[in-house]
Amino acid sequence: MTLFRLLLICLILLVASLTATTLLLFVRGSQAYLVEQLASHGQDTATSFGLSLSPVLAKGDWVLAESMVDAIFDRGDYASLELVGRDNRLARQITASPETAPDWFRQWIDLKVPIRETEINAGWQLVATLRVEVNPEPALVHLYRISLNALLVALVVAAVAISTGAWGLRWILAPLKSAQAQAEALRRRSFLRQQKLPWVLELKALTLTMNRMVENSELQYRQQCKRMRQLQQNCFIDGETGLGNGIRGRDRLDNLLKDREVEQGVVVQVHLSGLEGLERSRGVAAQQPLMVGITELLRQQLARFPLGRLYRMGQADFWALLPGIELQDWLPQGAELEQSLCQRLQQAGATRAMVASEAFVFGGEVAEVEQRLHQQLQRLLAGEPGPVTTVVPSDQAAQSQRLDAMLAHPPRLMAHQVIDREARTLYYEVLTRFHDGKQWRTPGAVVVLAQRLERQVEVDLLVLETLLSQLREAPVAQTLALNLTTASLLSQHFISRLREAGREAATLGAVLAVEIPEQAALEYRDGCRHFVTLMQQEGIPVWLDHVTPAGLAELESLPVEGIKLDPAYSRHMNQEGSYESLLPLMVTAAHARSVLVVAEQVEEHSVAERLHDFQVDGLQGFAFSGPVAFSELPTGDR
Repeated sequence: MTLFRLLLICLILLVASLTATTLLLFVRGSQAYLVEQLASHGQDTATSFGLSLSPVLAKGDWVLAESMVDAIFDRGDYASLELVGRDNRLARQITASPETAPDWFRQWIDLKVPIRETEINAGWQLVATLRVEVNPEPALVHLYRISLNALLVALVVAAVAISTGAWGLRWILAPLKSAQAQAEALRRRSFLRQQKLPWVLELKALTLTMNRMVENSELQYRQQCKRMRQLQQNCFIDGETGLGNGIRGRDRLDNLLKDREVEQGVVVQVHLSGLEGLERSRGVAAQQPLMVGITELLRQQLARFPLGRLYRMGQADFWALLPGIELQDWLPQGAELEQSLCQRLQQAGATRAMVASEAFVFGGEVAEVEQRLHQQLQRLLAGEPGPVTTVVPSDQAAQSQRLDAMLAHPPRLMAHQVIDREARTLYYEVLTRFHDGKQWRTPGAVVVLAQRLERQVEVDLLVLETLLSQLREAPVAQTLALNLTTASLLSQHFISRLREAGREAATLGAVLAVEIPEQAALEYRDGCRHFVTLMQQEGIPVWLDHVTPAGLAELESLPVEGIKLDPAYSRHMNQEGSYESLLPLMVTAAHARSVLVVAEQVEEHSVAERLHDFQVDGLQGFAFSGPVAFSELPTGDR
């Protein structure tokens, strides 16, 4: 119950009690007054009428006396008249009144008037006794009418008082409503302030406190984001190009090699030759615009691989990490990239660029991949062909056929548990496996292939429909999170189907949630914000996946339920002076926005304990449990 309703009920009870008390006092007061007036009227009648009858009865004329009694009684003001003499007796009693009050009112209001009597004397001799009883019915009818009018007036006044009081309560409690809106806005990661202060001292103090809390929360969030950017810049960013440096590149490759959801990929190393001659001829300053241009060219060439990441590993070396890509699919782009880089370098006065490409698979080691890249570059520098020339590049038709084969059948669904600090289930992340006709494949290769063919929405729709189909067969009373591609976030068709699916899942007892990539929030801010707002209206929680400090800054305008940290913060947390320093800042900044923080790929219990020390809200990884088939979810969740 809201405070307004509670106070309104109290106001109604107060007005009702005052109205009832006032009305009761009015009726009872009128009753006492009427009884007193009727008794006085009866006594006056008995006295005056007795004096009128005295000379008549003195002569013994009872006939005339009877006429006088009838004349008085016929007026209807008296319930009974009785004249008793020595030998004669006259009695008149009313049988029924022409107008009476309701029975319930007669029972509640009793206008019983005592009988009044007087003695009639002839000289010093008593000749008769006169008893008069006043008829209370006209007075009772009159009292009923004025009471009914008083009740109607009291109800109108009470209604006006309650309406005015309700309006006054709304006006007085408006600052509380604004404070509630401020708290809700904080939960949605926005900062509202009340510009107009209320005149009630207590509410004014509350408003000032809420404004200060909002200011402190905003200041804390901005300070944490600033410190994170500075720390990231110092530890992981190359100052000349703005790319991740060698530390970040090797850590990223290590994550990919240990990520069970990344089956394979390609590492591309770009080596620039002839920079020494450029430096001697044009000076050190000539290298900076060249590196900026090379970086931009690499970004443009790799833009067709949305999951790819670019790093500067040294003065003349760059890495491109392309998870989910098969080597034969990369080779045409590699040759095109090498040709474009050579043209740019020759225009700038350098010699040439060499592109070495090596495939990697789950379970490998960073040192082995780096060594193979180094050996390939040595052969290229010596003019020998690299081993990748033996690989036959695939064309778009072959790639489309491979994707069709993997989308021909519903994927196999698995669920990976995310637990909170008390080991309770926060939600299950839905993982997929696609069959290519020979073996089950992780979604990395499928998603990358679909992105290159611009068919990502088909993949997400297939997974969504498969999940709904399995929920219909075996409902699960749990929150289930789907990973979405960037294209699906911007597809109106997919958004409409996702909203329908969310409502259908709710009828089956489940809560549908989604995880969206950080890259989407960075590249398509408006579209991503629109998507999250729509999902929030449907009650579908949204989590931001693989979050780094760059993505965390987007929380200011992105009202997500929580974030999943980049796996590097779990795998390399013990690396001195890097991730361990960033992690508490990221958690604090997220909590300042009331955003939950989950660390994924937690493989060791010691790492989990340290993450708990940093106040991480949830954990996911093989340290606790691995993915299970969707049909094998615990029965307690069904």
